[in-house]
Amino acid sequence: MVYPYHRVFWLVVRGLGRRRESLDPLAEFEWTMRPGIGDIDLYPEVNNGRHFVLFDLARYDLAIRLGLFRWVRRAKAAFVVGGSSIRYRHRLRPWRKVTVRTRLVGIDDRFFYFEQRCLQHQRTCSSAIVRTGVRRRGVIPPVDVMAALGVQVVPFMEPWVEAWNTWDDARNNQA
Repeated sequence: MVYPYHRVFWLVVRGLGRRRESLDPLAEFEWTMRPGIGDIDLYPEVNNGRHFVLFDLARYDLAIRLGLFRWVRRAKAAFVVGGSSIRYRHRLRPWRKVTVRTRLVGIDDRFFYFEQRCLQHQRTCSSAIVRTGVRRRGVIPPVDVMAALGVQVVPFMEPWVEAWNTWDDARNNQA
């Protein structure tokens, strides 16, 4: 399977015509699409790895809407993923509308933490926690990234995210 660059292209093109939205960074954001032939496996359902791609695309859409995508490009920085965990609950069917809901559930000195869910017919098909950051010669503190966008945030972390982060750090220190 090839990464869906055509979808990224259309996200950026649509974003160019949009004004930057003033959004509450703690709100839940929605992005919708319809998976197609390039997203399915042999069964036919959306491939398990493609769920992560849908989550990527939803975060790109959010970054474009916030003006973060443009800022990252100007700063010659890049988005990075520092960890993730996913749970699959139900099959995600192709050619049917999928809504990805994204919510910021934590910020620390290095990363943003997002909870993301794929829904089809109001039913959660998969959910993930994704640790992301912005990098330019090292990770840029999220508070600085948000301040550059004119949004003041205070580092926070929901208790379950903190537990996941501690578990993930301990697990990776054993490897």
